[in-house]
Amino acid sequence: MSTPMDTSSLPIKNKSNQLTSTLTTDYIVGSDLISIEGYRQDGRKPNELRHFRVSFNVVPDADGSCYMEHGNCKLLATIYGPYEGESRSNQEQAIITCDFSMTSYCVSERRLRTFGDMKSQRLQMAIQRVFQQAIITETYPKSQIDIYLKILQSDGNDYSPCVNATTLAFINAGIPMKDFVCSSTVGYIQNKCIIDLNQQEEQQKSPQLTLTIMPQRDDIVALTCESRVHHDIYNEMLDAATRANLQLFDLMKQAVINQLKTVLHVL
Repeated sequence: MSTPMDTSSLPIKNKSNQLTSTLTTDYIVGSDLISIEGYRQDGRKPNELRHFRVSFNVVPDADGSCYMEHGNCKLLATIYGPYEGESRSNQEQAIITCDFSMTSYCVSERRLRTFGDMKSQRLQMAIQRVFQQAIITETYPKSQIDIYLKILQSDGNDYSPCVNATTLAFINAGIPMKDFVCSSTVGYIQNKCIIDLNQQEEQQKSPQLTLTIMPQRDDIVALTCESRVHHDIYNEMLDAATRANLQLFDLMKQAVINQLKTVLHVL
């Protein structure tokens, strides 16, 4: 997974053809991941999200926490803060930090994962940049907010589920945000855009695009494209990723509403 580039304050409406080329290529993978009937190997349609389930307040001593299952991806996002930072006398806004880790058994490949490897560091920096933009940090001058992310079971792209779980953990912590932050990955496989890639689909040598947005503000927060593609395909992938994020936004918003109803004992 590539670290998303910072495209802060870029409106979704002004989708310029970045990361594109004039090449026209039909991308074909070795095995058919989409059946003749139009179904993927896990039974989903190309525009269908994986199963999504959320639980809040799973870490009692944290200021906010969220356990998320997204397909076979299972992760825990925990928020601590805001609290007084060290040696930040001239700091006018809160500093966001992020710690990312994976359990040793969370991936199918049994390989050694060293603490602080480059992939983890890139993901941590990407998460920090995203939420430094999304949190109203000036509300908490001279303070620090820590994000702890732990992947319990991986199913391909880790970045997007981490962004979505962190958003819900911040909401659970009651920390003011400019908007929800939603992220999803789209692939172009067998000449079709498929959203919300699982591990098998992500491992294919096909173009992939990851989009992170604030949906109600109509802003792109971060964007990466894994390949050089024709601008028509690029725009098709970008549109598909936007639609996927709007679906995720509805699911995340409903999860927050359900949690509020539980807390307030509203039927």
